[in-house]
Amino acid sequence: MPEQHIVAGLDIGTTGVKALIVDTSGKVLGSGYREYPCLFPHPGWMEQDVDAMWPQVCEALGAAVAAAGIKHEAIASLGLSSQRGTFIPVDREIRPLMNSVVHSDMRAGAEVEWIKQEIGAQRYAAIAGATPTAIWAYPKIKWLIDHQPALFEKVHLLLNGQEYFLRLLGAEELVSDPASRTLDGLLEVDGLSWSSELCELIGLPLDKLPPLAEPARQVGVLSAAAAQATGLAPGTPLAVGAGDQQCAAIGAGIIREGMAEITIGTSMVMVAHLDSRKPDPEGQVLIGGSGIPGKWDMEGLYATAGSSLKWWRDTYGQPESAAADSLGLDVYDLITLEAAQSPPGAKGYFYLPYLYGILTPHYHDFARGVSLGQSLFHDRKDMARGVLEGVTMAVKMSVAAMEQVLGRPFDVLRLSGGGAKSPMWNQMQADIYGRRVETLAQSECTALGAAVLGAVGCGVFASVEEGVDAMVHPSGHLDPDPERADLYAEQYAIFAETVEVMMNSGLYEKVARFQSKHWG
Repeated sequence: MPEQHIVAGLDIGTTGVKALIVDTSGKVLGSGYREYPCLFPHPGWMEQDVDAMWPQVCEALGAAVAAAGIKHEAIASLGLSSQRGTFIPVDREIRPLMNSVVHSDMRAGAEVEWIKQEIGAQRYAAIAGATPTAIWAYPKIKWLIDHQPALFEKVHLLLNGQEYFLRLLGAEELVSDPASRTLDGLLEVDGLSWSSELCELIGLPLDKLPPLAEPARQVGVLSAAAAQATGLAPGTPLAVGAGDQQCAAIGAGIIREGMAEITIGTSMVMVAHLDSRKPDPEGQVLIGGSGIPGKWDMEGLYATAGSSLKWWRDTYGQPESAAADSLGLDVYDLITLEAAQSPPGAKGYFYLPYLYGILTPHYHDFARGVSLGQSLFHDRKDMARGVLEGVTMAVKMSVAAMEQVLGRPFDVLRLSGGGAKSPMWNQMQADIYGRRVETLAQSECTALGAAVLGAVGCGVFASVEEGVDAMVHPSGHLDPDPERADLYAEQYAIFAETVEVMMNSGLYEKVARFQSKHWG
């Protein structure tokens, strides 16, 4: 048996940070989690105070070490994952000049239209591997250049959380990687390098971006100050991991072409491994760097997956919430139990779960949620099931688009994230996708992937493939039920047609303008 080591992964996400201590067989020894807020200074804006996030990062690491019950010097490596598309303008002392601008910030709608007019959606997608949308950092950086020129003049670097928090931990270099900067929309994806053409078009000097190197590499060791703050040992090797979803893909074992994973959390991200960049003439998917050096990932994105279920819980699910509190159960277990009492298809109740725009494959920033087919014989159970089915239909749009770009069906679809904890929802996904789905022994894959990449970068494993083989383990699979799959195929055709009608009619824009006019 190979020698066992203890390694750590740190996932610095949008709403919180998770630290994970695991051994190199993949056994979880301890974890810690802390939350921090997002800030909404204007309608559609979304920011974070990174200085307020740092204490929570330290507490999460300390809690994980304490839960593991190990000596802190036993940890052989620490790898990082961070949210993508978020940027932090810093000065020469690496001090933030303003709050970070978070990926979901939608302030740059006019800049997106400028990109479409001046560059063209097809040319932009050919360079950046993505269709123009306000989610990417690129239009928001243009907004910063145009609207706050005095502040932009002071910017030394536009950092991602990966580089910023590694520096606070003790990293000796400020170098990024393509897997962490995919959602910036600034990459020349064929070469996995910064696009000088895109930067020049908006007046962004290349020297305000950190150099790009490979993911999964050591960048220093934990400083004495960071050791005191986190509870880890000074000198612990530090490594770049990758962006959050690239880490999730590694933590799900997605290391060969034909494999994909679907993470349902607050949002949904589907990631597939690519050995080479694939053509996507319709601009349906996002293509960027992989956590495996020199490789690519293809992604499908949907912003309000788990958020739709949370909205239903907060708006209609008070009885389930009260029952869960009194019984000590997870409220979502009760909601899915109730949804299971409604028949597949929810008696024809359709829920279009686009509470914050459509990403893959249509990229429509003004899309909003739609209920369709509701009648007097629908009840709470049908509505709960309709929400779950609607979310899964939206995910299927990514599955279909990505298989079209790949040129064939996926060999393996793995489920991860909080949504994968529900057996009922897992079976529903198999039925709606019409594909076998696999589950994982460790469904929270992002911090695990960061731990794998950190271990590779610090020399514990010789390659990402070796680390995945040792630490990532499927736990089972679910096959689609033929009868339900046929019903869902019919339902999906209506769902997809409704989305097209709403987009092409201009109704989404009219509703969004009405909302903005009267309620900000």
